Amino acid sequence: MRLTLNKKEVEYILKKIENRELETKIKKQLEIEEQRDVSKKSKSALKATKIRSDRAKAKIQNAINILRMENRKISYYSIAQSSGVSYSTVKKYVTL
Repeated sequence: MRLTLNKKEVEYILKKIENRELETKIKKQLEIEEQRDVSKKSKSALKATKIRSDRAKAKIQNAINILRMENRKISYYSIAQSSGVSYSTVKKYVTL
């Protein structure tokens, strides 16, 4: 079973515990959690985000090129329709 406690709650529980073995076990587990490396997850998330945004930018650029070749009006809406990317994503990456 897992519990999620904030630091204040943990300190309160540790003060109330009379069993020293249990107190030691809890403190050891807290140290392990603090030392856990979450930077690997963060790096992976940033890498995935960059890949996704690069793909969206490439789709947008291709759509703009196609619209120019077909002499069609270039607007956020037309780029979104041609590229398959959402309107808000086009607004985010394109300046008209």
